[in-house]
Amino acid sequence: MSTVLAAVHELTGRRPPPTWTHVDKVQRKLGIGNTDAVEAAIRLAVAKGWMRSDGDPATSVTLTVDGLKLLVPRP
Repeated sequence: MSTVLAAVHELTGRRPPPTWTHVDKVQRKLGIGNTDAVEAAIRLAVAKGWMRSDGDPATSVTLTVDGLKLLVPRP
């Protein structure tokens, strides 16, 4: 899951939420050909409150503040 969150963070230029990116870009960055797996990861991240998405299936995603906290190292 952290790889999906990190990919979204990279693709949004590490800008703070809500900065959106397209799901197809996330899939290409991860190098995963299985669209179902990417969609499942997005649904799980949305359910956990780590991402927001638009559409069903999602076409764009953004991290939430909680999702960003998972990526930022704690002191």
